[in-house]
Amino acid sequence: MHRSDQLQFQRLPPEAQRAALWRLAWSGLGPEQIAERTGLSAEQVRRAMHDEVAPASPPWASRSHSIAAHA
Repeated sequence: MHRSDQLQFQRLPPEAQRAALWRLAWSGLGPEQIAERTGLSAEQVRRAMHDEVAPASPPWASRSHSIAAHA
């Protein structure tokens, strides 16, 4: 990617950046190749991808366990 493409990527909103990272990953590129194309570090790419697939825990789930424990 040219530097102008990297800057354009970095100016995207976070959700658009994540979508672009996934498209690049689905095309078969590894974190290092994605980092080279986007201007991010490989660790930033891995963290963004990991944060996206980390299971969300709804706030009420932990509360229901504490309520059940005190019942």
